[in-house]
Amino acid sequence: MENKRILVIGGTGYIGSNIVDILLEKNYAITTLSRRDKKNIVCKSIKHTNIKHIKCDLLDKSAILKEVINFDVVIYLAAIVKSFNKSKYKENIISLKNTINAMNHNNAKKMIYFSTQNVFIDKTGPYGNSKKICEKVLQDSSLDYIIIRPNYVYGVDKDNYFYNSYRIMKNLNVSLVIGDGETKFQPINKKDLAKITFRCLEEWTSKEEINASGKKTLTLNNIINIIKREANFKYIVPIHIPWWLVQWGKWLIPFDINGFIKDRIAPPSSNIRLGEMDLERDIQKIIKQKEH
Repeated sequence: MENKRILVIGGTGYIGSNIVDILLEKNYAITTLSRRDKKNIVCKSIKHTNIKHIKCDLLDKSAILKEVINFDVVIYLAAIVKSFNKSKYKENIISLKNTINAMNHNNAKKMIYFSTQNVFIDKTGPYGNSKKICEKVLQDSSLDYIIIRPNYVYGVDKDNYFYNSYRIMKNLNVSLVIGDGETKFQPINKKDLAKITFRCLEEWTSKEEINASGKKTLTLNNIINIIKREANFKYIVPIHIPWWLVQWGKWLIPFDINGFIKDRIAPPSSNIRLGEMDLERDIQKIIKQKEH
């Protein structure tokens, strides 16, 4: 699908910018769309190249109708992930419906939609619930689609759970653990996620649903122990936040805490794609980055 025209909605964000990077390397014709002006975008490959960027609010039905024109594939990453205002998550559904309507109107056929493995949690929060509804909206549409459900996504940077845990341990000599710390998840590096997206474009399988995970299943306790070992921390006091307190306060937290208090594991029988990056090595890099 080289040289095809790709619209990356949310292409300036944490995951989207890595997808844009790899697609530019592969000579795709990329356009990004977000609410931000190009001059306010951090991603260097978008800000400092001739890549086309569209500033558009997906809630504006008439505006998106004018912009989703002449694209072979739309990669949809835009979402409200964190908000104290729980009603804001409804915007995830409205925005997707507006985009699908614009694609149908302008004869754009294909979408890669980013969901979450939180959809497998029975009683997930408002973010996970909005993604469940969005998946159904897409499945009921006439589009040719691929759904990618990432596990917890991280990068070798400061914007992740591992860095935050490391910082707390270093500064306070304590580790904060939700519940008993035995919640399981499979963190995936955002570069691996970008590679999986690229392979989806190259080897398109209609109506495919992919669960993208890291190659290791770990618990929160495992993560804490890895950080302690790699940072050579000798005396760290574990502080366990009880389940009841987390449940009581989860509506005051601006993200889906259920992704941390319940196992975030894709069903073994599902279509699973595993990343290649080594999490322990990545944590080493995160720590070294922090210290310098």
